Amino acid sequence: MIKYIVGIDIGGSKINAVLFKNGKIFKSAKILTSKNLKELLEKLEALVRKLISGLGSKKISGIGCGVAGVLDLQKGVILNAPNLKFLNNLNIKKWLQEQFRREVKIDNDARSFLRAEYMFGAGRGYKNLIGITFGTGIGGGMFINDKIIYGANDSAGELGHMIISKRKDLELLIVKQARKLRFSKMATKKFGQNLGIGFANVINILDPEVIIIGGGAAKTVKKFLPEIKIEAAKFIISPKSRKNVKILVGKLGEDAGAIGAAALFLE
Repeated sequence: MIKYIVGIDIGGSKINAVLFKNGKIFKSAKILTSKNLKELLEKLEALVRKLISGLGSKKISGIGCGVAGVLDLQKGVILNAPNLKFLNNLNIKKWLQEQFRREVKIDNDARSFLRAEYMFGAGRGYKNLIGITFGTGIGGGMFINDKIIYGANDSAGELGHMIISKRKDLELLIVKQARKLRFSKMATKKFGQNLGIGFANVINILDPEVIIIGGGAAKTVKKFLPEIKIEAAKFIISPKSRKNVKILVGKLGEDAGAIGAAALFLE
């Protein structure tokens, strides 16, 4: 019997969850992210119970959970969630195991997004990929030679925190400018410039075949791709990279992170 997998994506603005089976979404649900720990855990438990209602626990092979932050993957602890500080030091793996008595695997939300696109979406057929998610913050993930990169401390891929200008990181600059896009031509110009510089840094360091963008603000970023590419080209050191690297929008939409979390059980 092929069992279901629960996939959860805890983001700064919303929590998406899917019931996954045979490489497809059987059922999905979402809620807004609460602003305190007690309420978030109560609503998360209710969300998952609603998702699996009528199935029985024996039909659930495991729960995968993606979280926006830096994690201790072995212990299951959220070490630093920049946009959800109240989650810091929570053992989300242990909590989910206690509530649902199933095996739990966790990962960063941006790596989960990229895993989903690599296996089922825009990243299929590529070996060297970068994923960048744009939402409440900016996250990143990396596949190099068909292998996802975690780093020595499980924190590889924090692309939003690369320093771009005057000790300000990409996340701070982009989120700040995004709020001004409707009102300022200067903010619009800077938005494209800063993203172009960020993309050039990623390309120079990791030499990917493709960069895949996703997250709630991906549509906004997509509008600036011409400007981003022009700016990035000024700083990309390799002529081959300048010509060959593709920038694509993810195909799986808002469920990508939850799909990628479920896919932790398919690796």
